[in-house]
Amino acid sequence: MTRILVWNVSTFGILKIEDPSTKRARGTSITHQEASEDRFELIQRVFGAAMPDIIVIVEVASGDSFPNALATPTDGILGANRLLTFLRGDPAFRGGDWRLVPPLRIGRSNGSKPETVAVLYRGVSDGGVTRYFTGPNVWTGGYAGASIEPLAPATAAAQAQPYPGAGAGYPDLNAMLVPPGSQVREIPRGALYNGRLDENTVAARTDFREDDRGVPSDNYLNFGPYRPPYMVTFTEVAGGNVSDLTLFGVHSPAVAGDPEVFLSYLASVYDVVSPLNLAETRVVCGDFNVRLLDVNGNYTGAYDALTAHDYEYLLRPPAGGPPNPLDGYTTYFGTHLRQGQVTKASRFLWSDDANLSYYPGYRYFGSQRGANLSSLDNILVRPYDAANPAAFQMSVINPVVGSPLNRINPPTGNAPEGTIGLASQFRNPVGFPPAPPVAAPNYVHYNIAYNLTNWDNYEHIYSTSDHLALFAVIP
Repeated sequence: MTRILVWNVSTFGILKIEDPSTKRARGTSITHQEASEDRFELIQRVFGAAMPDIIVIVEVASGDSFPNALATPTDGILGANRLLTFLRGDPAFRGGDWRLVPPLRIGRSNGSKPETVAVLYRGVSDGGVTRYFTGPNVWTGGYAGASIEPLAPATAAAQAQPYPGAGAGYPDLNAMLVPPGSQVREIPRGALYNGRLDENTVAARTDFREDDRGVPSDNYLNFGPYRPPYMVTFTEVAGGNVSDLTLFGVHSPAVAGDPEVFLSYLASVYDVVSPLNLAETRVVCGDFNVRLLDVNGNYTGAYDALTAHDYEYLLRPPAGGPPNPLDGYTTYFGTHLRQGQVTKASRFLWSDDANLSYYPGYRYFGSQRGANLSSLDNILVRPYDAANPAAFQMSVINPVVGSPLNRINPPTGNAPEGTIGLASQFRNPVGFPPAPPVAAPNYVHYNIAYNLTNWDNYEHIYSTSDHLALFAVIP
């Protein structure tokens, strides 16, 4: 089993978690440095609640390094490396053997905003699982190297080169895959990709084909203005058993209509939809920017392009249809937060004379640009065990009201509660959240209601990210 945490940490970079500025942060009474420390603390607590084996962070900052493949040696890659240093140094995370896939740029010079994806993983997990990063591409060496698709083992062995150490503004890229004091690991012979190569010579894949091999090397799909997926592969060895995990991190566009087009593109990628190899599991995860539920609380069909290829989405509504009241049901699926300041107070967390505000959403889910957006993020897997969906332990980790979402039991409409335990991260909650099952009280009865969007409460959570983290166990 592999524990995966997936999170869009908005425009993630080093300044998000380690800002040296002592100037006062806008809209707060604290400095940028203090604000970054608070964000880092929240990220650490989410990590600690999930205790993952693999962490996928999308929307990691990168400038446009075209034609080079590495993300730019700036905010994003430095922030990802800082997370690696933290995980390696904290005994609570079984530190020492955490590794980071060297971040590559995604988004080309044709209009898509350049970003990268941070994929961190434990080389050895609980239960004696040894996990190897296997590519699926190989790295040709240096800071200006390329991530290339090996068409044959002999080609891969001849072209694969180690990542360089620190230089050219980059942190030590080789040390991302070879922890200090350890030796380079050889990928097992039975791995799906790049068996017998050294782990520090392989690379993520960001260019994709629509069909199988044997085509010209330049016959790649054109994602146009959309960022392509970010493909990372692992081989896991436990008790003599060898299995392969193929992971695609995605961040689709937020413009109306574009996410659906992006998903259709994704469903044309050979690596995504081709037949599974023996003992292979595939995971497509991240910020899809599509609505899981419509205004009536029913599934929108948003993921049909992938479910047609036997993927199943893990954050899914139960059978039987939504109950009344809808607001007490749909927010169990929410992953996107509303900006607090747009209310000019904390009233959106409470009921008023016209609207009741239900647990767990209390009207903080959604967007200042529109209504409740239900889930914008998800994790899809293939194969999916429909007979045992609970095995995946799918969870939305909610630092506002706390997780799991089990304060109404059973939850409204048997909506998903999740399994990960994290207390509300409000530091001065002044009575919030009110105890279910009743809706939140009318704000007029609470003179203190206006304090809930301050930095110590809602705002430091939103400032860290307007998305919530997702967790799943991949059997």
